[in-house]
Amino acid sequence: MDKLKVVLKNNFVQGIIVIAGGTAAAQIINALFAPIITRVYSPEDFGILTLFAAILGILAIISSFKYESGVAIADDEKKAINVLVLSVIILVFFVLTTFFILHFVGDYIFKLFTDISIPMYQILIPLGVFLTGLYTIFTQWALRTKNYKTLSKTKLTQSLVQNLTKIVLGTLSFGPVGLIFGNILGQSLGITKLSSPLTRNKKTFFSLIDRKIIYWCAKRYIRFPLYSAPSQLLNNLGLQLPILFMTTLYGSATIGYYGLANTIVNLPMNLIGRSVADVFYAEAASAGREDPMKLKKLARKVFHKLFLIGIIPSVILLFLGPYLFSVVFGDIWYESGVYSRIIAILVFSRLVFTPITKVFSVFEKQKDELVFDILKVILILLVYLIVLFFSLNSYWFVGLYSGIMSIIYCLTFQRAMKIINKEIEKRQVINI
Repeated sequence: MDKLKVVLKNNFVQGIIVIAGGTAAAQIINALFAPIITRVYSPEDFGILTLFAAILGILAIISSFKYESGVAIADDEKKAINVLVLSVIILVFFVLTTFFILHFVGDYIFKLFTDISIPMYQILIPLGVFLTGLYTIFTQWALRTKNYKTLSKTKLTQSLVQNLTKIVLGTLSFGPVGLIFGNILGQSLGITKLSSPLTRNKKTFFSLIDRKIIYWCAKRYIRFPLYSAPSQLLNNLGLQLPILFMTTLYGSATIGYYGLANTIVNLPMNLIGRSVADVFYAEAASAGREDPMKLKKLARKVFHKLFLIGIIPSVILLFLGPYLFSVVFGDIWYESGVYSRIIAILVFSRLVFTPITKVFSVFEKQKDELVFDILKVILILLVYLIVLFFSLNSYWFVGLYSGIMSIIYCLTFQRAMKIINKEIEKRQVINI
């Protein structure tokens, strides 16, 4: 009992409990509403949402050139604020550029992947990028100040509003637009709450903004746009390219089935993995350089815990995926259950391996991360060419993609642990 109290008093554990608690509640809400939403919308509607979310994900991840990652690791509050302002400035220019590009050549771009006319979605994409980008930036400030409670509350609000919006707009026959608008709200609500501690005293906040420091921050954290942004873009392409390729090969209905399976099976990842990764990054940013041995012990503990958490749902999906999807979401979604069985191993690998790779940012080893992400995209393109050449069905595509991604996640994890070991060796040499 005393040991439990000591564990619960640990800052890292408390951070996980708070964020995971909010995320857990949010995912429970998503799970409860999902059977209703799947009976309001068709697989084709879900296919369009999945395509939209893929495009939004690719753009949003680099909307601030990853400068926001410098907020959590900045030396002091003034520098952190100026990095944050720099990130917002870049975000605004990125969104405006995206808007004009989509306005002039958006139809041509979308016709590469689908024959559906989606002019309204071209307006929603810049809006989604802007709101999602702002939320991401202020999330970094919350992680810096370890404001886990507010971050947790925003997760809950996002989930509730997102699902209610989808259901209401679906019953009003808005079609896929209802799903898309709900998705945007689900990724961006909470910006005001996260930013209020920073901007409550506006005079103090604006007095800390300094053009020279913004320039200094742009140079100091140049590795983020040079290496992290391309790396994250490639990493996201690794997640989203299969959706773009599957849309061209198999159509929106197939993407709808795959999209639902991917969303539901990733619930453990969203529930635990992201929360652990965020808190691990916050702890690593504050203590990693000073005590890499402590970080190594923490990384091992995180890996073992996530392995035990993820193995049971993965096995259940392997054996009962199609049956469970048919019962919960309706007979029409049996196909999603088949896909859930195929991607179970991929999601398990992502859950246990990716949180530890946050050390790439902590120790500014963005080049290493970039190499893995380039390799990932090359291999996914290879899968696409193999499937195209041999005219393989969508099951083969998803199976090959899942296998390759699982191997990459494992190799990335091993590299991250080697980086920690090297930092330990450096620290030992300094102490001698």
